Amino acid sequence: MVYPLAEQRLAEERLNQRQEEAVVLDMTLFAQVVVDTHKSLGATTGGALDLASLPVLLRDLKGGQALLKEIGLNGRYYTKAVNGNTYVVFKGYSALRETLKGTRYLSTSPKVVAFGVGPEALKSAGRSNAIIMITCYVVLDVMTFIMSDEQLYHELFANIITDVAIGTVAMAAGTLAAGMLAGITVIALPAIGVTAGAIAVGMLVGVALTEIDKAFGLREKLGDALYWTGKAVAHGIQKTGEVIQAAHISMRQKVEEFERRSNSFLYRLEREMIWHLGGPDLYHQIYRRY
Repeated sequence: MVYPLAEQRLAEERLNQRQEEAVVLDMTLFAQVVVDTHKSLGATTGGALDLASLPVLLRDLKGGQALLKEIGLNGRYYTKAVNGNTYVVFKGYSALRETLKGTRYLSTSPKVVAFGVGPEALKSAGRSNAIIMITCYVVLDVMTFIMSDEQLYHELFANIITDVAIGTVAMAAGTLAAGMLAGITVIALPAIGVTAGAIAVGMLVGVALTEIDKAFGLREKLGDALYWTGKAVAHGIQKTGEVIQAAHISMRQKVEEFERRSNSFLYRLEREMIWHLGGPDLYHQIYRRY
């Protein structure tokens, strides 16, 4: 006998199962490609660039492009402190600019902050770049951990801590370099020089920190430290649990012993009271002996 509806349902279930398996396979391949690209880019550039620092670099380049478009390739600016206020001073023909028409602005002005110029803009960009970089490193290291059959949890945490530390320090060095270059008041440096100098400093610091990590095995040492710290914490938790359990057993035994002695005392007190207050007849009537 043929059951068309049952056969159709089975065919649909098989199709859905194949589609789900294909989606899982595609996600796995995609994750592997991302992990391989991340490792390959880091190895090729000597640690100067990887998939976590790439979004930050592209973001900085985009901001630099917008600034160059506004003030021109030869556009120059510097920061200057006057009466407790920090100003960003632009050189060149202001009439050729679309937004920054003035010659100087407060560093807190939305116009200069929007173009990534001045200490306030550098602070804001540094915070947002740090969030982007840390998020990317955590995601990439977790993906690497999932795709690996040999990596352990303490190695995962060591990789996250090391990558985030190297990336953050390198990015901070680039931001500091940009602030120092823009803060030179003797001459007004070209905007392209400030942007390129900051990027170069950040990449060089990243390479140096990566080489230090490789030379001294900081990642492996941190992983070992996390491993033994985890073992020590687990051992401490186990010992604490044993102490708590022993204390619980001892307390329960003491409570049981107290209840037993209390019941015995009350029983004896009850018999004494009945003997003295009720007399021997009542006593023998209640506590008959067979």
